[in-house]
Amino acid sequence: MISIDIKRKNLIPILNILEKDLNFKGGCITIPFKEDVFNYLNKKKRLDQITKKIGAVNCIYRKNNKLYGANTDGEAARHVFEKKFGSFKKKECLILGYGGVGKAVTAFFNEKLNHKIYVSNRTKIKKKHVIKNKINYLDWHDIPKILPKIDIVINCTSLGFDKNTKSPIKKEDFKFIKRNKIIFDVIYKPIQTKFLKLAKINKNKTLNGLEMNKIQAILAIKKVLKSSVKFLEIKNALRKV
Repeated sequence: MISIDIKRKNLIPILNILEKDLNFKGGCITIPFKEDVFNYLNKKKRLDQITKKIGAVNCIYRKNNKLYGANTDGEAARHVFEKKFGSFKKKECLILGYGGVGKAVTAFFNEKLNHKIYVSNRTKIKKKHVIKNKINYLDWHDIPKILPKIDIVINCTSLGFDKNTKSPIKKEDFKFIKRNKIIFDVIYKPIQTKFLKLAKINKNKTLNGLEMNKIQAILAIKKVLKSSVKFLEIKNALRKV
């Protein structure tokens, strides 16, 4: 895939150009355009049911000479989580951040947690999203109050990404998280964010976002190429790149 860095005002014109170019098979959508592309394709009714529920697109692919959208973030997150920690049924989970990735992770984790899931965002979440997706909304400043009962905390914010050295949970609030509880940061750059470093000091189990990033790309490649190639074959091929 070839990366294209664009401005928001050019997004729709570029999508229209790509749709007309039949040589374009598809590609991945990254922040901050996942919700913009969702809105664009939702109006055209070119989304699968799970993507409609998520409200964000991270993969576009060609079908019947038109561009369609899908989301592989949530499936990838659940895959890597279960691979490392096993089943998470009967657990209580707190998801931090409700942007494109947060919505995807919430949708896939909510299926197994039977709505024992709490979501907090730095800005208010619209009430219709809370009702539609059957989530328990928590104000950002109330996070410390719920931490003692939480088994899994997943960071889906940009706090800690790249040169940002902040943690979504303050150092002094880690005392409310019991030891051996799971801290999952979907960020993969850097591999060890401040959030994960604080979690290790607190004796928590940790998982970074590197493997999730690889898996979502593999799932997207299969979607774009309509590939019958097995999952592990693509994964092994990517390791050689």
